[in-house]
Amino acid sequence: MAFKTFRDQIREAVDSRHSRHHPYYALWAEGKLTRAQMGGWVQEHYHFTKDIPWLIGPMLSDNPYQDVREMFRHNIEEEMDPRDPHIEVLLRFGRACGLDAAQIKRSKPLPTTQALLDWIYILGRHRSMVEAIAGLNIGLESQPPNLYGGIVPALLNVYGFKEDEIKYFPLHVEADTEHGDRAYRLVEKYTRSEEMKQRVILAAREGAEKRWLYIDGIYLHYVQNYRLTDERWDEYQSEFGPSPFYRGVA
Repeated sequence: MAFKTFRDQIREAVDSRHSRHHPYYALWAEGKLTRAQMGGWVQEHYHFTKDIPWLIGPMLSDNPYQDVREMFRHNIEEEMDPRDPHIEVLLRFGRACGLDAAQIKRSKPLPTTQALLDWIYILGRHRSMVEAIAGLNIGLESQPPNLYGGIVPALLNVYGFKEDEIKYFPLHVEADTEHGDRAYRLVEKYTRSEEMKQRVILAAREGAEKRWLYIDGIYLHYVQNYRLTDERWDEYQSEFGPSPFYRGVA
């Protein structure tokens, strides 16, 4: 049996549920999604990413390790770059798909998207530092280089988007490659027991699983037309918020 390093085991855990295997991304790479179906991804990804700086706040405020704080600070600064905030780059692609940015901002996330946000909230506040890094920065954030690299050619050559309209994708192929490598180094540095190693591996697998289920929601709702929302409950949620412990940031 070949020897597996700690990093090998984490990668294997993520790959076991990596979203590059999801049928939604397969259709996207093959040029078989409509612009409305890609727009559904934009809407949910807006809800997934817009509150990340707030959700990972404890990793900055309650963390004793400078290099860990620096990683999260760098990620936030990159996402919120005033010259071209990533959220605006995402909405630019949404407009190219035919969506109105104001409408996206007024929309409510699918329950599967909200479940992902709730999990991130719990991860950052009730799990260990290395589990949080493994779940968020490896299980979730390390995936885009393998996801987006496969769909960029289709976006240009099949769907006919302009390079500026799809900037979000190559931008995150580059950025998330760097972020993922830094996260691996930090969990290797600060995971100091065999029990914690197993917890880290599990957290990385959880992150990959949560991203898969989030994409499941997009696929079911926007592609398969299996409605995951109900207008009556959307109105209730608008008034009382999506969760008793996480209400998101307007």
